[in-house]
Amino acid sequence: FERLMFEISGKPINIFLDFNAVIVNLDSLPPEKQKSCIAEIEENISTLKSYLEHNIQKKENEPSIPATGMAVLRQQYVLVEAIQAWIASLKKNQQ
Repeated sequence: FERLMFEISGKPINIFLDFNAVIVNLDSLPPEKQKSCIAEIEENISTLKSYLEHNIQKKENEPSIPATGMAVLRQQYVLVEAIQAWIASLKKNQQ
């Protein structure tokens, strides 16, 4: 366990998002399908954001939740907000 922890922490950070392939290839879709794909991502991100907000509120004052656990929840929330900003900019550019 410790060897794995230090092996991973000693390497360059590589954050891979499951839908990076979708983002990279979005321009390969016809405009209407792009909009549909973006709408699905937007809906799923909105659902995730609601879940994270609820989870953070529920756990932020719970002494049994480790600080590292809360840090991960907050990190995910920041990522969700960044994805929402990206979606907003895409939609603005599509108009």
